[in-house]
Amino acid sequence: MPEMALIGGGVVGISCALALQAEGHQVTVIDPGPVGEGASWASCGCIAVGEIVPLSQPGMLLKVPGLLMNPKAPLTLRPGSALRLAPWFARFVANARPDKMRSIAADLARLTFSATEDFKAQLADIGQPGLLVERPVIKLFDGEEDRAVMSAAFDLARELGCSIEEISGGEAHEMDPALAPDFKFAALLRDWSFVTDPKRLVEVLHGAFLGRGGSVVSGSAVSFDREGRYVKTVTLNDGRVIAADEFVIAAGTRSRDLAAKLDITLRIEGVIGYSTALRNSGVDLSHTVFYATGGFGITPYDGVLAVAGTIEFAGAEAKPNWSRADILVEKAHRVLPGLRTGEAERRFGRRPLTPDTRPIIGRSGRLANVTFATGHGQLGLTLGATTARLVADEIAGRPPRTDIQAFRPDRFGWGPVGRFEQPHLTGPI
Repeated sequence: MPEMALIGGGVVGISCALALQAEGHQVTVIDPGPVGEGASWASCGCIAVGEIVPLSQPGMLLKVPGLLMNPKAPLTLRPGSALRLAPWFARFVANARPDKMRSIAADLARLTFSATEDFKAQLADIGQPGLLVERPVIKLFDGEEDRAVMSAAFDLARELGCSIEEISGGEAHEMDPALAPDFKFAALLRDWSFVTDPKRLVEVLHGAFLGRGGSVVSGSAVSFDREGRYVKTVTLNDGRVIAADEFVIAAGTRSRDLAAKLDITLRIEGVIGYSTALRNSGVDLSHTVFYATGGFGITPYDGVLAVAGTIEFAGAEAKPNWSRADILVEKAHRVLPGLRTGEAERRFGRRPLTPDTRPIIGRSGRLANVTFATGHGQLGLTLGATTARLVADEIAGRPPRTDIQAFRPDRFGWGPVGRFEQPHLTGPI
């Protein structure tokens, strides 16, 4: 069987490694580590089946000045990154048209509606079904204005098959008494579920991979050697060279730069998300809860309560702005009046986001033995197992169970970022 070199050991990468290993391949994962402390470490840990309406919304362009001025906004843009991000944001805003939003949501629905089944199959395969908590997620709204903001997204999600039940804030309090009793409205996202600990999940997946004979090499990929349409080797930052028959790039935000070394354009930007793990929080929460106004969620992981969220556009080397995490914890008292925050661990992660909110899955027409699995944005944990199945199908030459044409890397054009982009089948975004 062909030997595989897989770049990236986060939840998507290690899921792909396990799927390829199950096909009989010898797989080497290249990852700088530490294991489990990537983007999903600072997430709400949800299998977000209904998260299908893109982040770009009508009127987004008009909101950009406000994002620059308000560091406490759920979505913000660091002023120093504004000029560099302008081309990406132009594409992002172009996807805010209703027809574009509907098309993107339909594509994401095809992926996410398989996510729970794929994830449960993955956990069953490694003997860890208890890592998933199948319990609906609660979304809280202060009043009619907040609920109205979400109404269009809810309507589109329902139209495409999502199960969303609107209830009163009082009913949400009855379901989970730790919640403040004075919210006016709430919604139950019945398709969603959450994991007991995202870091432990990635660690367990790594353990299963290693236990089945896989290899993990600590290091960062920096360059490739290729002959025509075939990549022959990848060179690491310490000079080591790894040869393989097939290569998978699942390196999150670094995937863009690695692809550019292969003359492939990936329109990815890293968006920073923050999380604070609270021990001895003083509340007994049973569900993941999202506070719409605050732009964050709270998840009861094993042993800690995680307050996670926000979307911060910043440069690839930008250091975390920890005040963003502190703001979330401050706002969390609105949701959980009895919350104690004395024992806290702050985390952050960079999520690879594309301007059309679609992940990047599949081969480029320019390379015969390189497959991409990146650009999942806030859906990395959700789509890890699903992406792994699609990558395994792609490499095996099998027709995928889900059409991945809309997710292929060539939709961004050919050539490194910044050069002229050739016309392609799906049109530029």
